[in-house]
Amino acid sequence: MKTAILTLALIAIPGPALADAPGPVDPVRDSQAIVAEADAIVRSYHELGWFSGSVLLAKEGQPIYTVSVGLADREAEVPNGLETRYNLGSIMKNFTAVLVLQQVERGAIGMDDSLHSFDLGFAADVATKVTVRHLLHHESGFPDAFPSAYRENPLAFRTIDEKLALLRDGPLLFEPGTDRRYSNYGYLVLGAILEKVTGESFSDLLRTNIFDPLQLQDSVYPYRASAPNQSLRYTFNYDKEQILVGVTEHHSPDGGIESTVADVLTFYRALFYGDELLSHANPVVAEYFPIDGRYWSSFGGGAGVSSAVELDLADDYQVIVLANTDGLVAEEISGRIYSYIQTGTYEPILLPPVVYAWEQYVEMGSDAFTSGFPTSYESAGYDRFIGRTLNELGMSLVNDEKWLDAFNIFGTLVELFPDAPQAYDSLAYAHLRSGDAAQARNTFSMALRLQPTFSSDYSSDNYGCSDNLQAVAAPSTGGVN
Repeated sequence: MKTAILTLALIAIPGPALADAPGPVDPVRDSQAIVAEADAIVRSYHELGWFSGSVLLAKEGQPIYTVSVGLADREAEVPNGLETRYNLGSIMKNFTAVLVLQQVERGAIGMDDSLHSFDLGFAADVATKVTVRHLLHHESGFPDAFPSAYRENPLAFRTIDEKLALLRDGPLLFEPGTDRRYSNYGYLVLGAILEKVTGESFSDLLRTNIFDPLQLQDSVYPYRASAPNQSLRYTFNYDKEQILVGVTEHHSPDGGIESTVADVLTFYRALFYGDELLSHANPVVAEYFPIDGRYWSSFGGGAGVSSAVELDLADDYQVIVLANTDGLVAEEISGRIYSYIQTGTYEPILLPPVVYAWEQYVEMGSDAFTSGFPTSYESAGYDRFIGRTLNELGMSLVNDEKWLDAFNIFGTLVELFPDAPQAYDSLAYAHLRSGDAAQARNTFSMALRLQPTFSSDYSSDNYGCSDNLQAVAAPSTGGVN
């Protein structure tokens, strides 16, 4: 991730202004206006250099707007098309949930069955508490699936069993059913349950229970580089370049499937408007999917991956955006299209927060950045947590071996959040990657002074500071979700 420095303070593409927006749009009478505005939104994100992918807007299941922009393979100059396959990320979880609910309908799995019923190797005090219902609704108490051991080499974990072992012996974050925390790991466990109950591989279950019945001929699991029309993955970096990242981890029930916008539409139409996959008469189905509701959404993201589905169930619009770039660009686009359908307005189109942070750092200079950036960030209209933005920018600079800039960014992070052990962890990681293990240990010791039981998000042995502490899971800024 190298290149030219851009110093634009803010890029905002005009859409309908929130202050003097037109009245609410009637989706039936104003379909042409919706299509025109959807196209303007898509083109704006593409002109920023950010969006590369395909968009499908449907009314009552019939496409009224489709477009593909950017390149599926930049080196070979292969354009994206409606037949292009993209990674769905965490939209995969909806497919996994369907497979589980199918087994519930067949009586093979009970919603209140505990992990103890499936003998997956969990400790008794965990296995007797966590149920299938907890797993489906992210109420199990399991952490995410990205502990430091995983982040150090995600491609080392190929199978469900290998990933299952990551957190099998770890503590729960809370008593199951008392709280909700998004957990990729919970869906790995659901995949293991499905394989145990059926005696079939997860990929075979997908094919025989979803792909084949719906004739999803352009959907692939697991990933195959040789599959026709397969897009490559590119990260949109802080310098506004699309950089090839390739496949960064192996697919599993929490994130995966390579598919097209048309196949994704077919899946959700069957799920919400028919009984091909699940019986709408079954109250268990409505507990997870709001069959008679007004809205449903699902999103995915990771390195070189962004996917979004937003369903206006009341007025029967479907918005599907799949990208082979990242930064949640698909969600940015779908949200603005959906907002326009509902209100006739949408938020201004901005560059990713990390790009804006880098531009401000270059423009202000390192000395003024720490004091000036928080005000600039808020004034520009960014509401994402500033600490996350700075951390992601710092990690990108580390990956590019821009050590001085990385240390400056993490120094700002520490100054803004002096009581957060995570800030010192990130700075320690930068020192470790730069080759200074001693300084990494010294820096991380400051995190331990703040929180003696803190475990690094990036080093499985806490940089050698505390061999007696086991690393625990923490939310990841990478991976496919």
